[in-house]
Order: sequence, then structure tokens, then C-alpha cells
Amino acid sequence: MTDESIASFWEDWPRLRSGLEADLAAGRYGEGTADLTELIEAIDPDLEWDLTPGRAALYALCLSAAADPGLRPLTERWLRAAPPPDPIWEYHPARVAVEPAGIVVEDIEIHPRDATVVVEPDPSTEELDLTVGHPDFRIMDEALRLQVVFRLLDDLLGEDATELWIGAVDAVPHSLPWGIPFLDLAANVEHQAATATGVRWEWSDKDDFELGRSRLAVNRALKRLDHLDLELFVTVSIEAAGADDPQVRRVEDDLRSTLEDGVAVFARRVFDDFTVLYAYADPACQEAIDELAERWRPAVYEVTTEPDPGWDNHDDLR
Repeated sequence: MTDESIASFWEDWPRLRSGLEADLAAGRYGEGTADLTELIEAIDPDLEWDLTPGRAALYALCLSAAADPGLRPLTERWLRAAPPPDPIWEYHPARVAVEPAGIVVEDIEIHPRDATVVVEPDPSTEELDLTVGHPDFRIMDEALRLQVVFRLLDDLLGEDATELWIGAVDAVPHSLPWGIPFLDLAANVEHQAATATGVRWEWSDKDDFELGRSRLAVNRALKRLDHLDLELFVTVSIEAAGADDPQVRRVEDDLRSTLEDGVAVFARRVFDDFTVLYAYADPACQEAIDELAERWRPAVYEVTTEPDPGWDNHDDLR
């Protein structure tokens, strides 16, 4: 049904865009925005949209997953079905950066030029942890402060860059004179993006009531947005006692060489007498995974798959 709704959206888009163009040129929103909302809600009612100035075109239509990682692959599918951009319209699967502007809260304008930020890089995740300060945050509770900060971040960086490179965020009701101007944060994010590797393995000890003690290695720098087609959670259980065991390496190499860009191994858990590999894979690779499972027997005694489009069903592993 979702694919049909996406197809219906783009079938109706030529009619819709002409009305939107007339309204935007006249400086008003008309009936076209109601039709736009209806068509997008038919794809998924939790999606949001924005009309902004384009980067190369006159206007940009941005579909937004509204901070729900499980919906972000859906907006990507919407974009892939879109017509080519033209001088009037371009299309984006997330909100793009826009000219920084103030946000009015309880009759007070919170402008990013008046905010300061302390930036603390987290090497383990290749993200930037932020403390954002603004004197007028005093009128808000913590939840509203964070809502405002994330909207300012989305405007400054765009939704995808915020998701990729911003980690923990705190908001405080005063200036941070030892920090940097909020508007200068974009340069820090650009540097982080340019130097990131996407590979940061971190080991920890785990204790399971049923399975006993184990050692867990997780690539904490793996980014969901870099692997939007990988919506399938995969476990591979191997009769081998160590991540460096030749059998483990053979299975992992076989998985990568067979599925190529269709898989990302993100964790290895080592028990006394077996090792489990955890990966995300493209659902289109399910048949190839089943064939690999047969080929690996009996050294690999179990392979499981389950949908996890938001990469959030197994937070204990990430």
C-alpha cells in the first residue's frame, strides 16, 4: 500500500505543483497545501513536510521522518520515485538547512545568533555532544528547551546532518561564555564529517542469566543514514570460541563478499564456546542469506532475521 501511495503522490504532483507555485509566487498558502498534506498522510500519517527555498531550484519540497529513524527509509523511497529536479522544484527526503531564523516561544524570540554552545567530541561514536545555552531558555521546561534546540539544529545543519553528527544534547538557561557562537557550529560539523571513519569498535563485558558471561564488540560509529536499505536484523551463531577464530573470519568474509553493500556487520559477541555476529541487511538479500545459512552448516548452527527498519529493536547491542 505504501508503494502505491508514493506512486499516487507523484502522479498527482504535476497538478499539485502548479497550484503551489501560484500560491508561493503570490506570497500565500492556499488549497494546495491541504492537498499536499492529504497525499503525504496517505503515505504515512506520521510524516511531515516543508516547503523551503531550493538549493539549486526556486523551491524545495522536503519530506521529513520527524526524528523517527524507522520512517527515514520511507522518505528515501519517496525521493527515489521522484521526477528529476528542474529549475522550479527540487526534492529532499529530510529537512535541509535554511537561513537561520528565530523561533517564537511564549512571545519571546529565541534566535540562534544569541545562543552559545560547548562542543565535546565523542571519539567512540564520531559524534559531537553539545551543551547549548540561551538566557531565554529560563521560560521553558527541559523538554521544550530541547525541542527548540533541535529545531535550531535542523535549520542550521539540516535533519540528516543533525542525525549523523550530533550526539547527546543538553540545553541550559544561560549563556556559555567559554563556548562558541551557535552559528559557528556548522564548521565543527563539517570537520567531523570530513574526518569520520565509520568504524569504531568498542569492547565490553556482558553477563547473561541464561548464556553466561561474554565479550561484546560493537562498531558504535556505524550510522543508520549511511545504510538506509538495510532494514533486516541478522544474527549468525557460530561454533567458535573467539572473534579471531578462523571460522568466524571465514563466515564474516563470506557474508560481506556475497551481500556486498547489502550488509553491515556491527557487533560480535564471544561466549566460551560460540560466537554470534550481528548485522543489518537489505531485505532483498533474504534468499541469499538463507543460501549462506545452508552452506555454512554445521559450523553455523543458527541464522535468524527480523525486520528492524529503525535499528532500534536491539538498543542493548548499540
